[in-house]
Amino acid sequence: MGGASNRLFSSFSAIRSGPFADLDRSEGVALADIDMPLSRQFERGGKGGGGGAARTPTTATDSLDSTQYAQVVDLISEGEIAGLKDGFKSIFLDNTPLQNPDGTFNFQNVTIYTRTGTQNQDAIPFAGVIEDERPVSVTVRNDGAVTRTITDSQTEAVRVTITVPRLERITDQGDTVGESVRLQIAIQYNGGGFTTVIDDTIAGRSGDLYQRDYLVGLAGAFPVDVRVTRITPDSNDLRLANEFSWSSYTEIIYAKIAYPNSALVGIRIDAEQFNSIPSRSYRVRGVKVAVPSNAT
Repeated sequence: MGGASNRLFSSFSAIRSGPFADLDRSEGVALADIDMPLSRQFERGGKGGGGGAARTPTTATDSLDSTQYAQVVDLISEGEIAGLKDGFKSIFLDNTPLQNPDGTFNFQNVTIYTRTGTQNQDAIPFAGVIEDERPVSVTVRNDGAVTRTITDSQTEAVRVTITVPRLERITDQGDTVGESVRLQIAIQYNGGGFTTVIDDTIAGRSGDLYQRDYLVGLAGAFPVDVRVTRITPDSNDLRLANEFSWSSYTEIIYAKIAYPNSALVGIRIDAEQFNSIPSRSYRVRGVKVAVPSNAT
């Protein structure tokens, strides 16, 4: 196995996501189908008369988890190489192969980019990306959208980070269930009017902080205005938690550094599988060497 490679570039990007949960809906009861006086239809037991046992409230599974991804670009060699010896089986994270001999994988949610070190090779998508995160930290209300302006004309994309402190509802029966909140993100180029580019509903249950990122490419004249709007009505019920805030936005410039004549491996992996960025090592077929045609 080859030794651990030199790290050229490392960053964390929060791509926050998770499975949606269906919202709980209490089933209606047709009063005409119940043979008892109306005054007793909603009794839950009591002294005498054989009242039923007290019901224990339930809590829905937490279905929203923020996910962080690690992105690393490793320098394998100066000069063109033949490539990895056996594809994904030749990549090791913390000394564990990415892929087993039978084709199964030891890690999930992994994206691999390889460059063999040619003169005209393409850049790895996240190699050399320049990011400038700017705080907002404003709660977005239904009656007032929040807008921020980007003036750097080199910016090629913007990442909007939304934070939901809690997303849940307590029913009349005391159960804790999932909820939802809808938001929109709109872009305006050089004062030409806003266009909605993101219309999303965050749905599920989270008893603690949950974050989600939205990446928007920019392709118009500057300055660029970014607006976040809450579509769902604000909650005035203490039993319903669906407030969200606009945490920050990140101005992104894709430097597109290809590192010609350098063999590279780029890895993007779900960081939940590791306590820190894992060590990496590779088995490769070495540097290509020109052999004279008259060599013996």
